[in-house]
Amino acid sequence: MQPPGIPVSAINEPLRVSGKYFRAGEEVCFVKAVTFGPFPAGVFPDEGRMELRRIREELGANAIRLYELPTLDFMHDCAELEIRVFITLPWTQHIDFLNQRSAIVEADQQLIETVRKFRGHPALAGYFVANEIETTLVRWMRPKRVIKQIERMIALGKANDPDALFAYANYPSTEYLLPSNQDFVAFNLYLESPETLGAYLARLQNLAGNLPLLITEFGSDSKSHGELTQAGMLEWHLEEACRSGVAGTTIFSWSDLWRRGGKEIVGWDFGLTRRDHSAKPSLEVVREKWTPVVRPGDVLDVDGLPSISVVICTYRGSATLVECLDSLEDLDYPDYEVVVVNDSSDQRVEEISLSYEYVRLFQMPHEGLSSARNIGAAEAKGEIIVYIDDDCRAELDWLKWIGIQFRQRPGLGCAGGPNIPPSSENIRQAVIAAAPGGPTHVLLTDNTAEHLPGCNLAVRKKVLEEVGGFNERFWTAGDDVDFCWRVIDAGYDLGFHPAAFVWHHRRFTMRAFVRQQIGYGRAETMLTLLHQERFGECGATSWRGRVYDSGAPGGQTVYHGRYGYEPFQLVYEVPGSGIRDLSLHIGWWAGIVATAVVGGFFWPSSIVAALMLIITAVESRRRAVMARLEPAYDSPRARWWLAWLILLQGAVRSGARLRFGWRKVNPFRGVGAAFHALGRKLMSGWWKLGIERTFWSEEGIGRDQLLEAVLKAFPGAMDDESGATDIIVKDSLFWNWAVVTVTEFHGDGKQLTRLRLLARPKILTRVLALLTILLIPAAVTMGIFGEINILILLLAIYLVGHGVARMYMWLKRPRLSELARSVGLKSS
Repeated sequence: MQPPGIPVSAINEPLRVSGKYFRAGEEVCFVKAVTFGPFPAGVFPDEGRMELRRIREELGANAIRLYELPTLDFMHDCAELEIRVFITLPWTQHIDFLNQRSAIVEADQQLIETVRKFRGHPALAGYFVANEIETTLVRWMRPKRVIKQIERMIALGKANDPDALFAYANYPSTEYLLPSNQDFVAFNLYLESPETLGAYLARLQNLAGNLPLLITEFGSDSKSHGELTQAGMLEWHLEEACRSGVAGTTIFSWSDLWRRGGKEIVGWDFGLTRRDHSAKPSLEVVREKWTPVVRPGDVLDVDGLPSISVVICTYRGSATLVECLDSLEDLDYPDYEVVVVNDSSDQRVEEISLSYEYVRLFQMPHEGLSSARNIGAAEAKGEIIVYIDDDCRAELDWLKWIGIQFRQRPGLGCAGGPNIPPSSENIRQAVIAAAPGGPTHVLLTDNTAEHLPGCNLAVRKKVLEEVGGFNERFWTAGDDVDFCWRVIDAGYDLGFHPAAFVWHHRRFTMRAFVRQQIGYGRAETMLTLLHQERFGECGATSWRGRVYDSGAPGGQTVYHGRYGYEPFQLVYEVPGSGIRDLSLHIGWWAGIVATAVVGGFFWPSSIVAALMLIITAVESRRRAVMARLEPAYDSPRARWWLAWLILLQGAVRSGARLRFGWRKVNPFRGVGAAFHALGRKLMSGWWKLGIERTFWSEEGIGRDQLLEAVLKAFPGAMDDESGATDIIVKDSLFWNWAVVTVTEFHGDGKQLTRLRLLARPKILTRVLALLTILLIPAAVTMGIFGEINILILLLAIYLVGHGVARMYMWLKRPRLSELARSVGLKSS
């Protein structure tokens, strides 16, 4: 649906996501944006439309970011000047909006009206459904609930405009807010050295996964640093942004004229233009720096890059080989060759390869993938050998990002990047692409890997020869894992760069996917014999790094810092409960069948089987919900199909490991480890008491003053080092007491402070609670056997125990309202 009345548009293709980049049509579009407004009232009576031509012609920007809703006339002018517009929805985000129904309703209404108004407009680049929700407020509302709200708003936006792009404009203090359905990852950044920026962008690129990373704010205050320093900072920012392979960046801001909360900001000057509209030196610096950039790789210096041999090992892969060779024909790299190894001397592969003049073809009888890799290496002329699969497609700058890694890190043995599935042609392909178990990298740090898949694996030829090449025992899978581990054991690092990605087709049918998982399971068994120290009790690989997989188990923990003020609140991966992994194992299914059979003779066993089955179903559904599905195919049907495929994948792969290597697996130790992890899970975390208070101030008094008073008023009170709460108030026999607070800012010194009192049970209390909870199944069992009196007694014990515990907690709670009043806060 095209908005009416668009006189002229210089924008022919909408912006779309394509791997780690944006594209307009088939061409990569590096976003060169600047923030525009909000301006003080009366400065630009025409919404600043007269400034748009300067932005396009003097600055050379191709996009702007707005913080207020534009008019259609403004959007028309942008379309005429070939300026794309990112719109930030300006709803109320500085309060506990999850408990303010009116704020959610207002946000939804604004979102729907805005999306419908601009649907199909050529100038529309995308929407930010929220911007920098304050970190202590996120901690208060709890990150998972905030993420769900953002995801809900994105889903609502997509329902009203399926073709538009949606994201959340994040910042380092809440880097863990990563909605699963956003189209790209966006971050506002203010870092004051190129080294810090480069390191943090590498981290953000990996958090972004297969999505583009867009910097949505970066600026420098010329009032504090001076105009020349500002220009220098923006120069190295653009260099680092491109070297990190981001999809674009946004300079904050166009003008020193800026408004916040209805008032003009005069304490800083972030603009590229002064308050009198004249240009600063930084405007010319930015224009010169980003004008030649079409793709991020354009800034890379190709002098001194090593020669490269691209090796394709194919076994009857003619169906996808043409697409692969087409992509390799015109790579932007000074010195490379392409070698095709035809494993089994397939006639069609031979015909296709010989039709490309630049390809060197080598024939061989069918001897397996590792043997083909070794033959390709032996015939290669380059210093670096880069392996790519026949069902992959390379990006134009792919080899640049590979070669740069070897030039910058002399001690590097191997290098690589992501392999991203291309757009699916049907729902089956989309579900398979989202399923776990595909080829993926494993990272030790943001630029160092433990494993690089063989579909995108580069190695120095001398290192390959030093470690003895690929182990020819591996015919179809596992060769790359064994090779990477041997390279690491030889003292070399594996480099990784997120921009060095290739497009890699996943399996096209369910049957092919199942065969792949059986092959992976068998390969893991072979790897166990060679690398026993790298495998767990149930036969699964025990990685030291992080597995980048949409279906990977586990979760996250966040370090919030003292009182939630940590500026970089990093996300740390934590393992799953153990039971979650075990519930998808073939041995778990054997347990379900066994207990169900026993249930035919002893009925309580049937309850155990049913509970085990429920746990498995819930876990597969949980992983299916967490996985990223292509928006075009995301539906309840697809999610249920994915849940079924997760069940199948877990059973098939673990079954293959057991079938081919059952002598090496100790299932009982694996089960023990799982239940031990579950026990730790049950004994951790804060249990909410349910007591919340709000306090009001019109004199600028907030949580900092209240927390200072709490520390003084309670002997033994201490800051919570974990940052999960603010202060541990007092320690008792049964509970630790803690408080968590947040302050909402309502302008002119008006502040609303919220306080939540939490009680964390001690070990003794938790054991007693767990034993009490066990009374419920015991009571049900007694009731089924007809022991009604015992049933009533056990339930009564549970209810009374629960009620007494709650009452005891209530009576022993710390009193904080009077303390709040003593610092000038009023109960609200």
